[in-house]
Amino acid sequence: MSISAALLAAIMAGPIAPPPFKPVRSDEDYGYLSDVQARMGLDALRYIPLGGDAYVGFGGEARLRIDAVGAPRFGLGGAKADTFALGRLLLSSDLHLGSKVRVYGELGLHRDYGKRERPSATDRDRLDTQVLFVDVSPVPGWRVRLGRQELQLNPTQRFVAVREAPNIRQSFDGARITRSVGSLKLDAFYLQPVAISSGAFDDTRNRAQRFYGLYASTRLSPRQALDLYALGLERDAVRFGAITGDERRTSLGARLSGGQGRIDYEAEGVVQGGRFAGRRIQAFAASAGGGYTLDRPWRPRLGVRLDLGSGDRDPTDRQLETFNPMFPRGGYFNETGLVSWGNLAAARASIGVTPRRAISLEASYTARRVWSAADAIYLQPLAPLATARVGQSKAVGDAVQLDGAWQVTRNLRLQGQLARQNAGPAVRALGGRSADLAVLFAQFRF
Repeated sequence: MSISAALLAAIMAGPIAPPPFKPVRSDEDYGYLSDVQARMGLDALRYIPLGGDAYVGFGGEARLRIDAVGAPRFGLGGAKADTFALGRLLLSSDLHLGSKVRVYGELGLHRDYGKRERPSATDRDRLDTQVLFVDVSPVPGWRVRLGRQELQLNPTQRFVAVREAPNIRQSFDGARITRSVGSLKLDAFYLQPVAISSGAFDDTRNRAQRFYGLYASTRLSPRQALDLYALGLERDAVRFGAITGDERRTSLGARLSGGQGRIDYEAEGVVQGGRFAGRRIQAFAASAGGGYTLDRPWRPRLGVRLDLGSGDRDPTDRQLETFNPMFPRGGYFNETGLVSWGNLAAARASIGVTPRRAISLEASYTARRVWSAADAIYLQPLAPLATARVGQSKAVGDAVQLDGAWQVTRNLRLQGQLARQNAGPAVRALGGRSADLAVLFAQFRF
């Protein structure tokens, strides 16, 4: 093809579609906007040249979450039906001083509106620093990150999540070193989770917790990826059952994902060891699932998934078998917050459709039991609903839900969920009842 023909084809094709926003906004790269012709909409704010190869960009997010919940905590403890809203405003700046130094900062303002119950720790915070770090890249393929940061290690975010669904996202203070060679990415980090205080600029690192580890990910083929990791979590003065003590937990895990033709699959397994209050930790979690996409209008996808998290079989022995999900994705099961990985056996079946490219719908059914009747029923992230009872049933209850999302424009997204979490015999024996939830997200990002 001649140069003139290639130029004509480029003109007829129009501007290149900008990349979608990422779950961790600091992972976005707007260096491509140095080409003025690539800029669209609010892109002028994302790339402001400062001379040479230095530039600064500004971004942000405004999000409103509206909840109507029928029975928080299955109605236990006097919890009553509630309808409320949560508002989030994030504003960021991204300074690149060439290819070797970067300074990224993000301020957050979070509010709750009309909530009857006392706001949770992730509902409310005055203006505070959500993210603030310095990146140093001495040579290509190496990066050292120091400061406050968000952490996403894989797309599922099962056990290390940015905590997107709650109002305030999960941040950490510390250091992270990343090495990238082709499709291989290695991360080493030492972090402490940020403890949220409701005042202005008063969030600090949680000195009673330390999170560190090594994480490796690579592509085995164009459609298959493998992750291997070793993570350490130290927590001081925490409680399991009636015992309080220091937790020193190690997690070794692997994750495989991929697809072949219309089939997709994904599996992850974790084993945990360590010590808690003089007891030996022996716990595990596993997830395996997949789907088949039909070659039909709306591209229906049939999916199944099994999730397991160990529970303690004997609270009187010298072993702790309750799985700790560390920093889990709260909306992994649904937005009710009534399902945790601790002491869990859950089977899920779903069918999803895509009526249009920007619209997706999914209906699902989940059956849930406890792994061990001798352990508690846990809510997110690992909060016991009540202590285990002698003769407790394993049937916690099933759930039906409908999820929908509409990417209205690149900047505006609407998302909703209707869920019915039925109370099984184990919950009804405590005096609990079924819980209904309707939640709507409206999110504008730039």
